[in-house]
Amino acid sequence: MTNIYLGIDYGTVHVGVAVAEHMLAIPLPTLHNDEYLIRNLQDLIATHQVTHIVIGLPSGQLVAEIQKFAKTLSHVANLPVALHDETLSSSDAIKQLVEAGASRRKKQNEHSYSAAIILEDYLDSVKL
Repeated sequence: MTNIYLGIDYGTVHVGVAVAEHMLAIPLPTLHNDEYLIRNLQDLIATHQVTHIVIGLPSGQLVAEIQKFAKTLSHVANLPVALHDETLSSSDAIKQLVEAGASRRKKQNEHSYSAAIILEDYLDSVKL
């Protein structure tokens, strides 16, 4: 069975998401952090047949909120959730988008590009 990973860059307004089967993560459309977030994530998990979830963990004030979110998502999705250091992932994503000459629309999806960077870094760290 192939493992499919869902990477999440959790934010209080937007939640970036990306999927990966191996080392290359594909950004998906950014989700709103609203009352439909868990349901939207469940839909993504089912659509992409996700087997593992990786959530970026920053340093600072969101740590407790993200840990609570990770626990809830793990319970609801019945999947393992790994928390992975996301230091600089958002600034790395913006830098890469600017260097690539990305359109304004793609730059609005920076959270999902951050999720892809977090996921690729995680997969590299566990050497899948």
